[in-house]
Amino acid sequence: MNNLLQKTLFKRYSMFFEHIKDSTSKLPIRFGIECNDGWFTLLDTLMHRIMTYCVYNKIETIKIKQIKEKFGGLEFYYDNGDDYIKGLVSEARAMSVKICEFCGTTYNVGKTRGYISTICKDCHLVHPRRKKLEWIPNKDNRLLKLVKIMKKINEGTK
Repeated sequence: MNNLLQKTLFKRYSMFFEHIKDSTSKLPIRFGIECNDGWFTLLDTLMHRIMTYCVYNKIETIKIKQIKEKFGGLEFYYDNGDDYIKGLVSEARAMSVKICEFCGTTYNVGKTRGYISTICKDCHLVHPRRKKLEWIPNKDNRLLKLVKIMKKINEGTK
């Protein structure tokens, strides 16, 4: 994720990163947030929901250890938290495989074969390192039906 977006999250949710005193990096997490910009809104929403829950219920906030992409999905490692926070994180993980990691769209999202990335067809065609990998559409039947409907609508407006 680019530095400006990372710093926005780190500043907005600084209470989640106060436990980290890493002198080798200028960012609260040693390697920063290890995913692309398309998941910024997903992460912002997740952290906001966790912060609101912790403040409202007057419980100790989580301590984020690492945020990254792994096998095309979001990985969000933290300490503390209860079952509700665990559910919020699980929900964000499930949503991440339906959101393009590069642009944030939910339209025509699939995965690349080989080095797995969750990526829309448009980003796959223009992203230099992913373009060489085979793109496979999402196998969620509801999403495939939605894509077909959107294509018919787009064809009808031309």
